[in-house]
Amino acid sequence: MRKGGRRNDWKVADERYLIENAGRIPRREICQHLRRSSESVKQKAKALRMQGIPVSLRHYRPKLEPCPSCGCLSGHLGRDGICEPCRRREQLANIHAGIAELLPRLPLDERDTYEKTEAETESRRDPMPKAPNTEGLSYYERAKADEAYALACEECLAGNLRREIKAAQKRKERISKKVNQ
Repeated sequence: MRKGGRRNDWKVADERYLIENAGRIPRREICQHLRRSSESVKQKAKALRMQGIPVSLRHYRPKLEPCPSCGCLSGHLGRDGICEPCRRREQLANIHAGIAELLPRLPLDERDTYEKTEAETESRRDPMPKAPNTEGLSYYERAKADEAYALACEECLAGNLRREIKAAQKRKERISKKVNQ
């Protein structure tokens, strides 16, 4: 302590605030709320860790943003402002609308064949990734693992939708060939 400075002991409420919010909010905000220096907060966190209380000041800033269309957290919003799975669903809906327009123009026997065979075919779907076990992880590590899981789920869903789109495009091509014959 510097000469002439007054001592500012830690209150129980301040310690509790530090324990509850360490890692959840940035250290700068903790320091502002407690009206303490960064060094003081670091030293208190170190003292709490030595007492066996798991306190980490590392804060993880997630890079995910909510998609305005579906509300899911996404790491890759496109130029149109929506996530890739939403774009793919929209694309798939447009292809199905095109197929619906072509079907009435098909001969009746061809339409029956289509409804019995092709309409029931489905693309192979990749299984969704398993959620990580976050038990025993610090808030920082848990947030990082949850974000990686959300990105993996988004990519898996987008891959499944890409596969469905390819299959639907092929169906549309086959139907349009039969209509044009």
